[in-house]
Amino acid sequence: HELRTPIAAIRAAAETLESGALSDPTAAKDFIGMISRQSQRLHELVEDLLELSRIEAQKLDLQPSAIDVSELIDHMLDLYALSASRRGVELASGPCPQGLLLTADRRALEQILSNLVDNAIKYATSRTAVKLSASLRNGEIRIAVADTGPGIAAKHLPRLFERFYRVDRGRSREVGGTGLGLSIVKHLTEALGGHVMVESVPGVGSTFTVQFPAELAGNTPEALLERSDNAGLSHQP
Repeated sequence: HELRTPIAAIRAAAETLESGALSDPTAAKDFIGMISRQSQRLHELVEDLLELSRIEAQKLDLQPSAIDVSELIDHMLDLYALSASRRGVELASGPCPQGLLLTADRRALEQILSNLVDNAIKYATSRTAVKLSASLRNGEIRIAVADTGPGIAAKHLPRLFERFYRVDRGRSREVGGTGLGLSIVKHLTEALGGHVMVESVPGVGSTFTVQFPAELAGNTPEALLERSDNAGLSHQP
């Protein structure tokens, strides 16, 4: 179904153009725009399917390195500042211990957070907020993406990370996306040795959290906790 919908739209637009719409500049522009949008949707779908295939086949070229979690959060805020602004969404950082390091593949971790932040912004309504934060608890580094959007009913939560599962198909078509983003998040997080969880209350918001063993690149949990107690925990982008 996900493949058939854009293909059918492209074929219909092309046939309409061939039937004479090319001679109408306004109509031609509309149909060409439709072809462009649907072909982009197909491209994204194919790329996501290939990414899932690589993950499941364990063909990822993971290159672990020490990542400053605070710097990573700032980087994600910079990447999505314009997108959030256009939708009237407040994008900010929450608590994050200074000097917190996570040993992981940088590209994979950025892709995980990109999918979560992009989803949060897309499904948020105007004047809501999306916040990124991190913490060190019980030997795990936790990075959370929280929003004050519409929230998700409890019945949907167990299936959220299934490929192509959609809570609201109409809304999903409106905001775009392939329906594979959360599945990629789950598989990539597990490939990095972590796990992902979600908490949500309708009308209040949702929090997606990725959790990893605290491989801290030479820093002990005790030292980091002491540093976080003595340092300012929040910062604005």
